[in-house]
Amino acid sequence: MDSTIETQYKVAIVGAGSIGCYVGGCLTSAGVDVTLIGRQRMQQQLQSNGLTLTDWCGRQEYVAPENINYSLEISALANADFILVTVKSGDTEAIALDIAKYAKSSAVIVSLQNGVTNGDVLRKHLPMFTVLSGMVPFNVLTKGEGQLHCGTEGNVALEDPNNSAVELIAAFDSARLSVDIYNDLRNIQWTKLLLNLNNAINALSGIPLLEELSDRAYRRILAQAISEALTVFKAAGIEPVRSGKVRPKIIPLVLSLPTWLYKIVASSMLKIDPTARSSMYEDFMLGRQTEIDYLNGAIVDLAKVHHQTSPINAAITQLVKENAGKTGSPCLSSLALEKEINKLTR
Repeated sequence: MDSTIETQYKVAIVGAGSIGCYVGGCLTSAGVDVTLIGRQRMQQQLQSNGLTLTDWCGRQEYVAPENINYSLEISALANADFILVTVKSGDTEAIALDIAKYAKSSAVIVSLQNGVTNGDVLRKHLPMFTVLSGMVPFNVLTKGEGQLHCGTEGNVALEDPNNSAVELIAAFDSARLSVDIYNDLRNIQWTKLLLNLNNAINALSGIPLLEELSDRAYRRILAQAISEALTVFKAAGIEPVRSGKVRPKIIPLVLSLPTWLYKIVASSMLKIDPTARSSMYEDFMLGRQTEIDYLNGAIVDLAKVHHQTSPINAAITQLVKENAGKTGSPCLSSLALEKEINKLTR
């Protein structure tokens, strides 16, 4: 049965790297008119190889180069009905100004970024537009030559209290990208941030997520970071919510279990492909600046506002900043990472 759809509306994806190209490729495969806007490095990959999309549960799709509309110019979003923002959090303000310059007034803007503040930043600079907060829970790894692999499970979350994105949601469904709809995404975003605290640990380790999480010492560090965050959340009045099979408040306990028991318990909570890595690992490998200030750094900032301390998250934030831009992970073993964190938290 043909699952593609024919649509009269257009989608632009701004900041089309791993997540943007994966989502855009799935939509394109489903018959949606998609324009990808991003960097020359990715454009060259797709022009030479097309786009190969795979995931942890068997997706296998190919989009030929001639069917990919990839632009280096932000003005290419001018005719879009939906503009999906997937730029790094630090670039949100700048991209908002570009959207204000080129987008048509009826366009719906959707943030599909890490962190909890990007929707608010977009709304501040785009007061005349409909801006929706969203969240992509799954991990996508760029394997080179136009190959993108989704290595973890999860449904896209979208805040759409006024049904402004009905057509977009239908397109996601046709592209086999499940969407959960919320009236308020704030607590969902903070909950996702809890899980994203592992991005930095994975990047510093230099190994796949599954291998990292099979090491109790790495898990112990993550458990401490999440425990700190939960304490800060309580002081801030933030109530983390259950996401799928994961109950946030028991995550530190599960992570601290002996590895043989952790594997039994966690196998029912989270599916991870053996090749999956965090997006921050990819930032390290490409020598790019990371989003650490919007992940572990956000916990540190929230703690200060509510007169709390978060030494583990502060130490992880510092270690990432010290190693960012060096073109590669420092490949710290779990014991070496514990030692570095202990130095910074004394």
